[in-house]
Amino acid sequence: MLERAAALLSESELDVAIEVDLVEALFWNGEADAALARAQSLAERAHELGDRAAELSARIESGLILTLREPEGATDRLAALVAASIPLFEARSDNFTLYRAYRALGQVANMRGQPDTITKEHDRAYEFAQRAGLPHQLVGWRSMGRFYGSTPLDEYLAWVDGQDSNELRNPWVRARRAAAVAMLGRIEEARTALTELRNELAERGALVALASVNAELSVDVEMCAGDAAAAVHFGQTGCRSLEESGNVAWLSTMAGKLARALYADGQLAEAEAWALRSSELGASDDAYTQMVWRQARAKVLAARGVHAEAENLAREAVMIGANNTMKIAEADANADLGEVLATQGKTAEATAAFVHALSLYEKKGSVVQSEVVRRRLHELSKSPS
Repeated sequence: MLERAAALLSESELDVAIEVDLVEALFWNGEADAALARAQSLAERAHELGDRAAELSARIESGLILTLREPEGATDRLAALVAASIPLFEARSDNFTLYRAYRALGQVANMRGQPDTITKEHDRAYEFAQRAGLPHQLVGWRSMGRFYGSTPLDEYLAWVDGQDSNELRNPWVRARRAAAVAMLGRIEEARTALTELRNELAERGALVALASVNAELSVDVEMCAGDAAAAVHFGQTGCRSLEESGNVAWLSTMAGKLARALYADGQLAEAEAWALRSSELGASDDAYTQMVWRQARAKVLAARGVHAEAENLAREAVMIGANNTMKIAEADANADLGEVLATQGKTAEATAAFVHALSLYEKKGSVVQSEVVRRRLHELSKSPS
């Protein structure tokens, strides 16, 4: 329908809203190359027509896609482009282009591992979308920052459940809600919700969303359940689909998550291979990816007795997490550091790392992960210093 609407416009007409919605539709349908080409074509047409605001808006859309397709350096370029564009959009009181600009800043924050900023920027994008008379609630994006950031899980769930019922059909909202209830210990509820969601996405042919749900949140739920083999299955399935879609940024992150699941399943060689792949694919400023591959490889090296390199990698992951607001990710990094230190017999240092991880899990409200760390602390308390 969007393609038909766009085709009805003459060569001298531009409807940026229709074009941008079409770009997004193509991308989420797994046609990233077509989406990028459409955005670039829009920028060129806007330039020829002398519409500077439309040109900048189109270039922002191209920049958004490139953070996922060709992520190295793309985040900084997008941030600079948006900063240069907003004054013009504000001068024109153009609510639509401001909505897209703040949506782009939300993606910048996502790549930099700043979920609380993701929340702020997407909440602003939502305000401009409302002023523009658009139906976009952005609940999927607005839920992202709240889920991964400092918002406690009970507050997160209350916020999600308070949204419009139609918006709660969003696949990422449903998947993150399932992961949240899993962290509270309601594993079967989470599994049931994700099974229903995966079936729906497969039936609709929503391949990108299905790949993301498999590779990320299904893995998280199964890890909470203590079923590493199931986590590996979902991670492998999702990563294959992400590779086919050409979504390099997501694949780099999910490869690291898969590596951690493979380690938990005792598949050390495969875990190291996926950790190295995550490292190779990930942009240098993709904060979470830079954490998670280090965590996975550190534990593999520690298990093999390569202690110095393992500890260095684990501490690097903790340092990256400390500079961001990804609370669960930061807690995971500290817990993994604790495991690496424990393999060396550094009981006091391992205990300190686990204690810090526990404080972060408790602040977030993760019952399951807090209990896992308490058990490890109890085990360490019986170990010789």
